[in-house]
Amino acid sequence: MRLSELTNVAKAPTTDRTRQFINDVIMDSELLRSLNNFALGATEGQYRPSAGSQSLAARALAGDYTAEDLSQADLISAQLKMHGFILDYDESFEADHDLGIGIDIDRWLEDELMLRGIDTREALESLIISGDGQTNNFTGLSTILDGTTNIPGLGVTGVIDASGGGGTSFDLSDEANFDTFLENFEKWKNEVKGVDMVICNRSLAARLTTIARKFHRYSWSLDQFGQRIQEIDGIPIIRVDDTVITSTEDDNAGTPNADTTSMYLAKNRVGYWTIRSNSGLATWDIGELPTEKMSRRWKFEMRGRNEIRHKYSVRRVRNMKL
Repeated sequence: MRLSELTNVAKAPTTDRTRQFINDVIMDSELLRSLNNFALGATEGQYRPSAGSQSLAARALAGDYTAEDLSQADLISAQLKMHGFILDYDESFEADHDLGIGIDIDRWLEDELMLRGIDTREALESLIISGDGQTNNFTGLSTILDGTTNIPGLGVTGVIDASGGGGTSFDLSDEANFDTFLENFEKWKNEVKGVDMVICNRSLAARLTTIARKFHRYSWSLDQFGQRIQEIDGIPIIRVDDTVITSTEDDNAGTPNADTTSMYLAKNRVGYWTIRSNSGLATWDIGELPTEKMSRRWKFEMRGRNEIRHKYSVRRVRNMKL
């Protein structure tokens, strides 16, 4: 489901101010607007990944196939990670507001929340894509798909080296490599078996649209909010900030040059790459939470985790130089 839908199920906003904050967070983000892979998940949960493969046997007339015992995959334990913030609002300012005196701090709070919504959007994108998984932190896709360890239970790293391992990087700053990129793109897409989105930073997105226009592979559509989304080969290009997916990842040099970036090819559906949560974008407005201080409290929290259940769910294509 969409993040807005999950939020309404898990912790629906109760005031116009909290609804506006959630709207600001989602609408400012192509990623949060586009993802349709959110699902409810318990604080402590388990799941079975599906890593099976199948060959087709032959049989003779009147014969049968040899049955294979199907063993259940081992359960993988997972826990939601919690991120948020709290703002305390002194009761004296609320008294000013109620009495119609002084500077209206209530209006200031709404403006402040609008700006904090922008920062919250970027922080959530960063957690989903690049959270380091240390201590209580969200484990992002780049941490799961680090290129050296397998996706839990699936036996594959889910990482593609764009250079094919034969060079320090795949150089997309050279226009002569654009057609080779499109040839490789066809192969990379096939590893996901039905790509729904390409997630990348804004710098790489600009290069992809240049390539798509040059080779007549460019199109655009409108998302569910009526916002324009650019496409390559009919696949939406979902842009995040260059601080979320950087252009300073290491290349293959013996002493790495920090000058490459990655893109993520994903199925945008629950059951493949899923973001589990029991909160959505949970908000508590002034007066909803008790506090021992002489103040009222405003709170935001997102509890969630990434879950990759199938080996055809997502691929990280790394080592592209811009």
